[in-house]
Amino acid sequence: MRIVFITTGDIKDIATSKRALGMANPLSELGWKVHIIMEDTLENKSRVALECDSNIILHYFPKSNSLTEILIKSRIVKELNPDFIYLCAFVFRNLAFVGNIAKLVEHSELPSGMLANKRLKLLKTLILEYYSIIYADGLLSASRYLETVFTKRQKRIFKQKQPHLYFPYAFQPEIYKPLHNSINESKKRYEGKFIIVYLGSMAENYGLFTMLEAMVFLKSEKKNVLLLLVGKGSHYEAGKKYIKDNNLDDVVEMPGYVDEEIVPEYFEYADAFISPLNDTVQDWARCPSKLYMYLPYKKPIITCKIGEPYEVLGDGGFYYLSGDSKNLAKTCIETMDNDKTATAVDPELHTWKTRSIEFDKWIFDKFIFKKNG
Repeated sequence: MRIVFITTGDIKDIATSKRALGMANPLSELGWKVHIIMEDTLENKSRVALECDSNIILHYFPKSNSLTEILIKSRIVKELNPDFIYLCAFVFRNLAFVGNIAKLVEHSELPSGMLANKRLKLLKTLILEYYSIIYADGLLSASRYLETVFTKRQKRIFKQKQPHLYFPYAFQPEIYKPLHNSINESKKRYEGKFIIVYLGSMAENYGLFTMLEAMVFLKSEKKNVLLLLVGKGSHYEAGKKYIKDNNLDDVVEMPGYVDEEIVPEYFEYADAFISPLNDTVQDWARCPSKLYMYLPYKKPIITCKIGEPYEVLGDGGFYYLSGDSKNLAKTCIETMDNDKTATAVDPELHTWKTRSIEFDKWIFDKFIFKKNG
């Protein structure tokens, strides 16, 4: 079986290609011939070198306008003539017009749910989202919320028999694994601190200022706490200014963007992790990939009872009221004072190998067996 994953952009900015890189090796081990179409960027090539073995075939394209990108991708797919193509996101640049090749479309967010006050853009986005169902031979939804939305839409346009798989993100155990290091020089400066680690975009709608405001309250209660904010984003500089203006330098550090292979070192420092969420369609629909990266470290995870984190953690998470910085501070204190030092979730259920086995079975049941049966 041959599959071509179609991605767009730089993985540093557009995370959807994590799916292709994560599943590439496991699918290859299951007997698939795996091809990935990616934009030619330094970060993409670095991540391919980190995650993919020599059996995975990469097809790089230069940065260009959307029409040229579509034409290049369509040409590559037609030349390869695979059994399946997998669109890691249904955006205009990822469209490939390839005739009778089976097309699998993943939805990892719901853009129409974020455009309530922009009617014309909302209409265009809804048309594209519904067209994804018409275009696809099979749908995959990265969250339960998306699965519910697109199942209803399939029924509305009489495509309820179209295969549809609930298919959340996962983690790469070869990269995200506890290092079990003794205290080294870089870790010594954190001795005696209760360290809470966040990995992700430094942006207001990703909870940056909720976390920083919580630290104002937390600092007065717990002198030994430290929040490590790993990543960059649109409000990175504003976040650093907030830290300075509120004298949080001793309880918050922002190391900025960290290469993927270095991230586990920061995770090793963690006594707890945090995954902020807002009570919005955006956060109900998305599947935070950081959640799965946290799991193998088996440390408490502070989050909200919203979307995928609650779906995965159930009663095993530490939950605060979305957007409430004082409640977040209180939950952090409860986490610090609690004897529960690990989540009860089995990380092996959320590896890319496990996801690939699920995918392989779904393909056999819904496409191969159906076709031959």
